[in-house]
Amino acid sequence: MQHTQNAFKKLVGIAALTTLAAASARAEDIAVVSIQSSTGAVAFAGANYQKAIRLAVEEVNAKGGINGQKIDLQERDNASDKGQSINLVNQAIDRDRAVLVLGPSSTTDSVAVAPIFSDRKTPNLSFATSDAVLKPGPWTLKFQQSPAVISPMAAKYVLEKTPIRKVALVYDRTNEALIEYKNAFRDTLKAGGGTVVAEEAVVSSDSNFLPLATKLKSLELDAVYLATYAEQSANIMLQLRQAGVPEKVRAIGTIAMVSPKFLSIAGAAAEGSIAVSDYVAGTDRPMNKAFEAAYKARWGTEPDSWAASAYSLAQVALATVKEAGPAPTRDRVRDAYHRVRDVPIVTGSGVWNQKDRVPTYGAIVLMAKDGKFVAAP
Repeated sequence: MQHTQNAFKKLVGIAALTTLAAASARAEDIAVVSIQSSTGAVAFAGANYQKAIRLAVEEVNAKGGINGQKIDLQERDNASDKGQSINLVNQAIDRDRAVLVLGPSSTTDSVAVAPIFSDRKTPNLSFATSDAVLKPGPWTLKFQQSPAVISPMAAKYVLEKTPIRKVALVYDRTNEALIEYKNAFRDTLKAGGGTVVAEEAVVSSDSNFLPLATKLKSLELDAVYLATYAEQSANIMLQLRQAGVPEKVRAIGTIAMVSPKFLSIAGAAAEGSIAVSDYVAGTDRPMNKAFEAAYKARWGTEPDSWAASAYSLAQVALATVKEAGPAPTRDRVRDAYHRVRDVPIVTGSGVWNQKDRVPTYGAIVLMAKDGKFVAAP
């Protein structure tokens, strides 16, 4: 009996030591939480955001991690829901003890949760494009360029390279970033001699655009600027054609339009569309080639602009964590972001920088040709 009890105690002791060792190992990992829209209305971006972030973390962990520590990436799906985003952010801060939170996927959700990060003093690197995400305080950090940086590029291209002068603007009034894209395009177009013949607001849940198409058909216009997500932009173009708007009236779009979904849904109606993006496949840079090959090997498909953006965000996040030094804290991660410079990425010019949390890294004007987005001539 005594022998049995001693054996049992020994087993309990071994189990306890194993548990402590595992806990110690976990404690040495760097907790990073990624909150993306893997499902729901923004899943066209969020699902690929999550895949690309995971790829970047797997690559760095396979090389031994950062400063001898592995990244403990914890993935969460907010289902494209603002309320769920708020819940997950609080969990990431309290339960997961994250030193850095990546996401959410959309500007709308990012702006909604920004005050939480400020109040709880936790650094957040989101996909928000609007500078509105910076207003709550220094804990909200940006990866993406502001609409004011890249949207004017589309207007300047249109004025300098095409006969387009009269443009109708259609925008999602519920999305701060898309409103900013529309305003930046409008102001640059008008300053350069173009004319805005109409400004029409929609919401992300709208699907019947025939009344809008009928109205636009009655106007003399050369193009429609679409500050809407890819699928909605495609539906608008299809319904414009159904209403009899001629093929010479082209679509101009934001970075949100540069998606295989826009091309596949719109079909022939997408031909000749113009948009500004920070990524085009096949760029002849070593990092881009390695990323595209690794992404395809990992996920069985070519990366799109959303995946490239997320992989680049992950590079900035990892560089920030490295800069924060061993055993990084939330304070150190936030401060490290401000010191990080010249981060190699696969989007834009290939090099990311920021000043006062406002990033710059370049972009390119694209055109839809034969079912693909290519660099505009």
